[in-house]
Amino acid sequence: MPVVSKPCIFAGSCPGDLGDTEVLWFGRQLCVSKASNIIKIFGALETALSYVNTAAIVCKRQKKCLTRAYWVLFNLGFYLSTGQDSYYNTSLHLLRKALKCLYPLLADTPLGWVVCLDRCCALINTARVWVRWAERRLAAVEEGREAILLLNHLGNLLFELMRTNKHGVKTREKYIVTSPRPLNPSIPSWWDEKI
Repeated sequence: MPVVSKPCIFAGSCPGDLGDTEVLWFGRQLCVSKASNIIKIFGALETALSYVNTAAIVCKRQKKCLTRAYWVLFNLGFYLSTGQDSYYNTSLHLLRKALKCLYPLLADTPLGWVVCLDRCCALINTARVWVRWAERRLAAVEEGREAILLLNHLGNLLFELMRTNKHGVKTREKYIVTSPRPLNPSIPSWWDEKI
C-alpha cells in the first residue's frame, strides 16, 4: 500500500496555505509566519544542507569532509529545534573531524579573491554562501546565537575546501589560475589526537 506523507495535497488544502506554519524552536512548538526569521533560518539551513549534500556526491576528493559538514548542519538543525545540548556538541565534534580531514587536502595556492573554475568548487561555494546566509539569519534572533560560531567556522571550512579545486585567484598584482595538488602534510603535533 503506498504511503503519502502529506495527504492534504489530495484534499486541496494544507497547513501553511495561508502563509503561516508550525515550527519546533528550542523545544517549543510555535505557529509563525513563513516570513519570520526563524523560518528563514531553517530555510537557509535546508538549502545549505542540499548544496553540501550535492557537493559531497560530486566532489570525490572532498567527499569525506563534505559528508561531515553535512552532519554538522543536520545536527545543528536538531539543536535549534530541540535545544538539546547533545546535538550542539555533536555538531562541534563533527566540525573538528571535518577540519582534520581538510588538512591533508590543502595545497600551496596563492591567497586572494577566489573564482571557481570547476563544478566542485562552484558547488562548495554555493553551499558556503547558504551557510553564511543561515549565519546572518541566526544573528537576527535572540535564541541560538551560540550556533553562529559553528556556522562561521563551517563557512570557513567550505572556503578552504573550495581552494582544493581548480580556481582562479585575483591578487593585487595579477590573476592566477591554479589546479591545486595536495601536499599531503602530516597532521601537526599540536592537533588534538582524540578527534
